[in-house]
Amino acid sequence: MPAFVTVKLYPSTTLIYEIPSSGKLAQSLFFKTLGSADPELAREIHDDPACSGLSAPYAVSRITTGRQYVHGISAAVAPGDHVRLTVKLLRDDLLDPLLRGLASGEFELNRVPVTPMEVKFHRKRYDDLWRDSPIARKVSFRFLTHALIGKAFPPSLSTLLERPIAAWNAWAPEYLKFDEEHLKGLELAAPTSPSWLREGAVRLWHGTQRREYIGYLGQLTYDLRRLDSFSGRILATLARFSEFSGIGTKTTMGFGVVRVSLGVWR
Repeated sequence: MPAFVTVKLYPSTTLIYEIPSSGKLAQSLFFKTLGSADPELAREIHDDPACSGLSAPYAVSRITTGRQYVHGISAAVAPGDHVRLTVKLLRDDLLDPLLRGLASGEFELNRVPVTPMEVKFHRKRYDDLWRDSPIARKVSFRFLTHALIGKAFPPSLSTLLERPIAAWNAWAPEYLKFDEEHLKGLELAAPTSPSWLREGAVRLWHGTQRREYIGYLGQLTYDLRRLDSFSGRILATLARFSEFSGIGTKTTMGFGVVRVSLGVWR
């Protein structure tokens, strides 16, 4: 059952962090929190190849804070104020341990002790995502963090949805999974013109070195009028699910956070 979990973290002293690389901080905090409640489950999610790559059962957003604390690519948050952590879970058994871990006490973010407060979550059953999805005739994806979706522009819809498709088929109930025949209709989707997308580099620390990732920010819109009604509903389901799973690769490090709007041409 996909779930959003958001929590406010209050630092004990001034917290300084780089915004573009804060998805890695969020990932680290996710594992520390999960591990404090269920170490074996945390090891499984971290080490099992079935729980990595495009099929990973979680995603994170960057650490966010108030604009007054942002200076260029860095943020300096005063004690007494907070940053926000958002974790998205795709497996039913992850939510309760994560909530227990958050309730267990203080953690560190960039070596600064932080106290989790105001934990909120909401869930959406896979069945409900399918049942409540309309027959979409237009879909727009707005990337809030860089999406690592390859170099072909504009990408086909099946390429863009590679991560949501893999994650859906990994964690949705068996009777809701989509095979190649179901997904064939997505190839008929056509990107509209103009599509606004901006390429940019994100440099993350890996140990003592920085690694550069090239991703895209902006918006892509697709015309779905050539899709039949069944394919239009599959597309709407996967598009809504992408807000949980993220788009592209490295969604477990804060990349590919997306907002989706569905519509009908008039």
